[in-house]
Amino acid sequence: MKKFVLIILGIAAWGSIQAQDCMPDTEVPDSVVVAPLPYNEMTRPDGGIQDTACVDTYFETVFTFNIPTTYVEQGIEAGIISVDIAPEDGIQDLPASMSYNCNPPNCVFEADSSGCIVLYGTPTADEIGAYDLKIEARIRTTLGFNLDVLLPGDLEDGGEYPFFVRDADFENCAVVSTFETFEAQFSLSNQPNPLGDFTQIVVASQVQGDFEFIVTDLLGKVVHRQPVELFEGENTIDFNASQLAEGLYIYAITNGRQMASSKMIVNR
Repeated sequence: MKKFVLIILGIAAWGSIQAQDCMPDTEVPDSVVVAPLPYNEMTRPDGGIQDTACVDTYFETVFTFNIPTTYVEQGIEAGIISVDIAPEDGIQDLPASMSYNCNPPNCVFEADSSGCIVLYGTPTADEIGAYDLKIEARIRTTLGFNLDVLLPGDLEDGGEYPFFVRDADFENCAVVSTFETFEAQFSLSNQPNPLGDFTQIVVASQVQGDFEFIVTDLLGKVVHRQPVELFEGENTIDFNASQLAEGLYIYAITNGRQMASSKMIVNR
């Protein structure tokens, strides 16, 4: 009974943190710490968040992070353990109708890794205006101290992430969610589930192409990945879970930027 209760709690937690997912953009160079690069009036007037959110229209945008191994502050170089962002209330000046999720879900981005944050929501009429988004981050270092920074300003002088909410009839509204479009192309299931050591993933796909099949734990750590070629219709992927500990896992089809996901329980 205890194990059953823990599994149910795990499923509930998974549902709450996976309202929207993101995948880091693999086309962002490793040298870029956060993308999109911020708006800068002097050096990068075309930077920042390009899409406009409009009243009563679903909106989302994604930040990709490439976490370096060191951080230099006032001439002192410190090794990075991780960059942590609060899973809630970690983004300043975000409209009340907007939320965010991280990948990994705990918003702890380890050194020498990539991750992302997806902002999403449907703005309301009383939120029309301009917002100056700032991401609160804590850098945990190998020297035993933490550094609290505000992105992007503490990484680049003059860097900003202006975010605009406009009226519903604004001509530059972002009206299509790439996440929802990608996810709608796939239906994922697996049998058996819960499983012991083996299960078969069934992917009903509306498109043909090369993708990646990944499995992660609840903290977002990738425990398995393999390239897959999908065809229109029903596809099957045999998965050996014998090396995984018991627990709840997320499996997904991804193109490197978006993903369609489902869940499986390893229970021997």
